[in-house]
Amino acid sequence: MRIKSSIFIALLTGFFYSQMLSAAPQVLTSVSNNQVSLGDTFILNIDIDDSDSDYQLDTGPLEKEFNISRPSKSQRSTYINGNFIQQTQWQIRLQAKRSGDLTIPVLKIGPLNTQAIQLSVTPASKQATKTADNRVFMENSIDKTSLYIGQPLILTTRIYIGQAAENLQLSNPELKDASIEVYGQDKNEDVIKNGIRYKTITRQFQITTDKPGNFTINSPLLSGDVRKIANSSNGQNQVMTVPINVRGDSIKIQVKDKPAGYQGEWLVSEDVRLLENTPLTQQTFHLGDPITRTVTLQIASINKDKLPTIAFNYPKGLRFYPDQDEIKEGQVNGLLYSQRTMRHAIIPDQTGELTLPEIKIPWWNSVTDKQEYAVLPAQKLTILAAVKQPAGLENKQKNIDQSAASATVLIDNEELIYWQIITALLLLGFIILLLYHLSYRRRYSNSAQLKEHSVPIANQAYLNLQNALQQNNAPLVYQKLITFLQAEKYNLKSLSQISEYIVIPEKEDEKQFLQEIKILEQACCGTVTNWDATQLSRLIEKYLRQKTAFREKSIMDLNA
Repeated sequence: MRIKSSIFIALLTGFFYSQMLSAAPQVLTSVSNNQVSLGDTFILNIDIDDSDSDYQLDTGPLEKEFNISRPSKSQRSTYINGNFIQQTQWQIRLQAKRSGDLTIPVLKIGPLNTQAIQLSVTPASKQATKTADNRVFMENSIDKTSLYIGQPLILTTRIYIGQAAENLQLSNPELKDASIEVYGQDKNEDVIKNGIRYKTITRQFQITTDKPGNFTINSPLLSGDVRKIANSSNGQNQVMTVPINVRGDSIKIQVKDKPAGYQGEWLVSEDVRLLENTPLTQQTFHLGDPITRTVTLQIASINKDKLPTIAFNYPKGLRFYPDQDEIKEGQVNGLLYSQRTMRHAIIPDQTGELTLPEIKIPWWNSVTDKQEYAVLPAQKLTILAAVKQPAGLENKQKNIDQSAASATVLIDNEELIYWQIITALLLLGFIILLLYHLSYRRRYSNSAQLKEHSVPIANQAYLNLQNALQQNNAPLVYQKLITFLQAEKYNLKSLSQISEYIVIPEKEDEKQFLQEIKILEQACCGTVTNWDATQLSRLIEKYLRQKTAFREKSIMDLNA
């Protein structure tokens, strides 16, 4: 009897224990692939047959051996055959940090634990990989397999996608100690290959290395998801996302060192051109005339930020004022060309022969494997004396001014005679008119005093000059000041002639103004640094105020 009681208690205990186990949530842990290559992305799936806010996943233990990206959590509830089922799922994208045998550790989800999973990570494949059904694959090619240090090559990657895909990411190719950047814009096309329609994405990379030797360029890696339809346990089709990792073939290259006999700064290319936009020897120049020179350097297969600068080696003391270089790049017949355009103004300061030295740039022709030179030959210019304004024009202008003054006096005399013959009956009107005239003179005098403290209305040339002064840009101020004075009807070619045209009543101001012009010229030549335009701007404004006041005073004297 005791034996039967013991058996009954044991069975009852086992029943209740099994019920407790079946009531506890179950945790299922799996990976999309337990054999991956270094750099591949795979998915860790964690499923719980329950849904509760207390289930919070701690991914901290994964960070030691894996890169973690885009974790996601989803919950769903279903009612099947009278049973109400709740599920919670986490999907975590992982990427191994090293090759070898790795372990996905136990993770905590509130009061629950996951199972550890063993994983085998092999080095990145040197051969092309694709999806099992050949619906996604990659092809790589390069424009040259043998090159010199500092010479860029173009790697072209073409991706074929034959099914619905999402979250696609393409990494850069890998080459140790090399500069790698995307070249140009991606191209998208639709093609048919082996009877299958594919969408293609073509991306190019520019790779440059400064180390000689034999190297292998590892292929870019395409990672993402493709959508597949699978049958679920309830007999219904279910759309699933499956991670993919696709590579193309790795490519071997040979990088050669700079040839032993090369002379000059290293520059390698298929084509180098040095151009003078307008030959200067076919023109005539006078002393003080600005000579505009434009030189263009074009180099194939080089980044625009690596374009060399040009030394013009002008004679010491020759004044020249460079503009900012204009840099462009583009493709010509499949070659990348970078272009630097240099412009500057030369101001000759003495008559006679002016020699512009030869410009010579050494470079290595990677097509002929020979050293060559891009050359602009020396140019000899003849500088003539400055052209001065004929004296007859000045005398003619003075005569015109005197004639205008005489005409005004005659008009005033006629009015005086007229008022002398006015009858006494109009005496009251004369007094009123006189009082009005005196009141007008008083208001006009006050207006003239206000105008002495303001700058006259500026034309466009004056606005450009003011803008240059505010920028504190010496070469720009030099050019805009000449333009402004020419707009004021002064026939001068350089600021060295300014004393012939500009007269300032106060000798101290005139002396200081000429001194500031001299300092401006020295700043343009580079012999003076930290040039400040404040004093010159003040003197120019003062000169214009005095000039305006003088004109107004002359008009009032004529009308008096």
